[in-house]
Amino acid sequence: MVYIEGRIYVPNNRKIKKEILKENHDLADMGHLGQHRMLEVIKRTYWWPGLKEGIKKYIQGCFKCRQNKVQHQKKAGELHPLEIPEGPWQEISIDIMGPLPKSNEIDAIVVIVDQFTKMIRLKVTTMNVSSEGITKIYRDKI
Repeated sequence: MVYIEGRIYVPNNRKIKKEILKENHDLADMGHLGQHRMLEVIKRTYWWPGLKEGIKKYIQGCFKCRQNKVQHQKKAGELHPLEIPEGPWQEISIDIMGPLPKSNEIDAIVVIVDQFTKMIRLKVTTMNVSSEGITKIYRDKI
């Protein structure tokens, strides 16, 4: 046996590596350790190049671990897609891009997009524009 820093060096043999991983993960007394804990346990005795990546792949392929993994995310809500408009300019989205570098007191752009045709209209304005100002831009320019 070859030792490196007091640990057994495992040669590049898939069968031996898989057996070591199986012994330290699948047995009932080990209890399907997680990636970090399993690395800690195996590193006490064995070493080979790519040990950490090998453990990660082994655990990702473990059916019981995937089946019993705790989900920390909320379940996704029900999808309610928007209705498709019947013609152009029936549904729009409006956004303001800014602040931009000032040029003649103008420092923002109003972006108006038609949801049906995806046509975009850009109009210059200031960041101080109110909702009434946006309405006037839409009425007069679009």
